[in-house]
Amino acid sequence: MKLIICGIAGRMGSRILALAKEDPAFEVIYGLESPGFKGNIEGIRAGDDVREIRNADIVIDFTAAEATAKLAPEVARYKKAYVIGTTGLSEAQRQVVADASRAIPIVHAPNMSMGVNVFFKIAQETARALPQYNVEIIEAHHVHKKDAPSGTALHAGGLIEKITGKSVTYQSIREGEIVGDHRVIFSGPSERLELFHHAGSRDSFAAGSLAAAKWLVKQTPGLYAMKDVLGL
Repeated sequence: MKLIICGIAGRMGSRILALAKEDPAFEVIYGLESPGFKGNIEGIRAGDDVREIRNADIVIDFTAAEATAKLAPEVARYKKAYVIGTTGLSEAQRQVVADASRAIPIVHAPNMSMGVNVFFKIAQETARALPQYNVEIIEAHHVHKKDAPSGTALHAGGLIEKITGKSVTYQSIREGEIVGDHRVIFSGPSERLELFHHAGSRDSFAAGSLAAAKWLVKQTPGLYAMKDVLGL
């Protein structure tokens, strides 16, 4: 598969590139970066030319909400599969992605980690079993992360709220270089149950995005999630 990585010079983009180079299923042909960027990243041409999308089979995007909203119509125009790991999208920006999915297959997930998507499933099953319990989600990330609560926390909370009909509370921590920790706490009158997921490196997200890419190129247009990729 011919792959374009958006944000190839960033923390996530560099890890996706490293893992894709080790996987014979992929050929990274270009890296999309912010306007004015020109150069090579680990031997891969990189720049701001969206016309390069026409030469790809799939695009993986871990950038910023505004950039993703601008790029989605371009990927749709070239009829390419599109994996989105960008978080912090507004409702209007989510609608742009949904509109693009009418023309192309898109996986959009707040967290591409395969483990955390099983974590979502377990949180849902726990909420069904304990709908009367209060729920708090505590998430911790590195100081560079802009959105709070994290997209992962909000997604988990939204899944739980749909089941219980009760509001979830959130606590966000930003310190050091924490990759991503999420704790869901179910509190009853005399006990509490905690679910915890720890991301040790960005490779879990990068590996998940590549797994999503392999699955997505075989799909028809539509908006998919990691639960679809994993068959959950």
